[in-house]
Parts: sequence; C-alpha cells; structure tokens
Amino acid sequence: MPITLVMIDDHPVVLEGLEQLLNLEPDFKVIAKCITVAAGIRAIETLHPDVVILDLRLRNEDGFGVLRHLGSRVSPAVVVLTASEDPEDLLEAARLGARGVVLKAVAPRTLERCIRTVHAGGEWLTVEGENLADRLAQRRSAEAAMAQKLTSRELEVVRLLANHHDNEEIARRLDLSTGTVKIHVHHVYQKLGLSGREDLQKYLKKKGY
Repeated sequence: MPITLVMIDDHPVVLEGLEQLLNLEPDFKVIAKCITVAAGIRAIETLHPDVVILDLRLRNEDGFGVLRHLGSRVSPAVVVLTASEDPEDLLEAARLGARGVVLKAVAPRTLERCIRTVHAGGEWLTVEGENLADRLAQRRSAEAAMAQKLTSRELEVVRLLANHHDNEEIARRLDLSTGTVKIHVHHVYQKLGLSGREDLQKYLKKKGY
C-alpha cells in the first residue's frame, strides 16, 4: 500500500512541482493538493491521508490552524515544509504536534526520508543541528512553572508574546477582541511581577524558554 499524502501550500507551482517529485517514489501517492487551510482540513477529513505536508505561511492565514484542528490525533502525521527559519515558528509547529519539520531550502531527499520516518511512527525534528524536541521540553518545563500562576489562556498569550506578536495579531490568532487580549496581557505582567514586554522577554530567557 502506498503512503498517501495531502499537501497544503498556497503556491500552485510549488504544489505541482512537489507532486511530480513525490510521485516518482513508488511508495508515495499524492491524493490532494490544497491552497487554503479550509480546503486542507476538508481533504484530511474526507480522504484520511497517512501524511500531511503543510506550509506554515499561507496567503492571509497560517498553517498552524491545521495543526490546531488535528490536536492530539495520532493520524495523520504532519510534516511541516516551510521557508521560515524562525525558531519560534518551528517550535510552535512541534508543540502543536508536527512530527516532522523540513526547510524548503534542503535537498528533496531529506523530505522523502522525513515522510517515511514519520509514517513509520518516528519524528524528524532536528533542523540545522538543533533538536526541536529538546527545546520544546525546556519550554514545557518553563510553562509548567508559569502555569502555577497563569491560566491556560494566559499561557497562550505568553507564547505569542514570546514570538513578538502585537495585541492585534494575538487577537486574530486566538479569535479574541483586542480589548480582551489587553486584559490578558495586563494579567500576565501582574501575576509574573513584570513591567512590560521587554521585561517578559528577559524573564523567559532566564527561564530557558
């Protein structure tokens, strides 16, 4: 049985080229190419692929929505294929359940090996020599300490603040009003005894976040 693949990327040329490349492998079969998060989720729910290949940066939206939708599901395995080398993006993808992370700049052979690894139940989370799983473990330790003072929603806000998002972007990502975000941010600073964003960044760095 071939490894069935759903690809989500907002560049049709990339999708076509990637499909041709992957279909050269006799054990791969691309069953859907999607250019939006909504189309990708529909394909996943109806076609039940083995592996999803996901770009993080789509036009006017981001691929994190797919990872949030899938939650803690074991299947399908998600491989993030991205041009972003922002470590915050890559760590967030791993935190949300991506089992593989591959930069678009690497050789195609790397993607093929990653797909086979995650399909077999493994992980492919080392990017440019850094193990995302190890960094993620550090973050979870820091978040466990903060969770004694913060609510789960406030922790979500902290993650986005750590990635230097402004209040408007945090509101969009969490589907909240900007006013509600401002209240959450105020509570974060108050509960952690901090004076502002710069102080928060220093606090997180000290915690190894």
